[in-house]
Amino acid sequence: MKTSDKTLIWHLDVRRKTLQLLRVTLNEFTTRLDFGYQMDTMYDYDWWINIDPNTHLLTSASTKKFRMQDQLNIATAPNKNMYKARTDWQFFSLFFAPLPQEDQKISLIEFETATRTGFNMYDIELQLKDSMEMKR
Repeated sequence: MKTSDKTLIWHLDVRRKTLQLLRVTLNEFTTRLDFGYQMDTMYDYDWWINIDPNTHLLTSASTKKFRMQDQLNIATAPNKNMYKARTDWQFFSLFFAPLPQEDQKISLIEFETATRTGFNMYDIELQLKDSMEMKR
């Protein structure tokens, strides 16, 4: 992969139920996805949030699986972050290997089985023309 000294940022509003993808940041070292999540109203108090350690990205620009390398402000299963109130928001970030810096669709896959959808989000458009470029 050709390295680049630029950082690309997409400000998004992609939603799946109460999960919201807010921003994607891509540079030569990492791909960062920033999320907001509010407890679904179907759950009672003392609910929790976590992410499966096998979470990965798929992209239309590659046949490779980009596995999650790190996370910020969210526990990795089987650990849990507990909510204090039904109105709490959890803001967290997931980090992956760098994606190609080209137009593509990405999919976040927490679980590959149809019986467990977790935080799966499909076909998120990342067009270079829609990104902001930050030079270092």
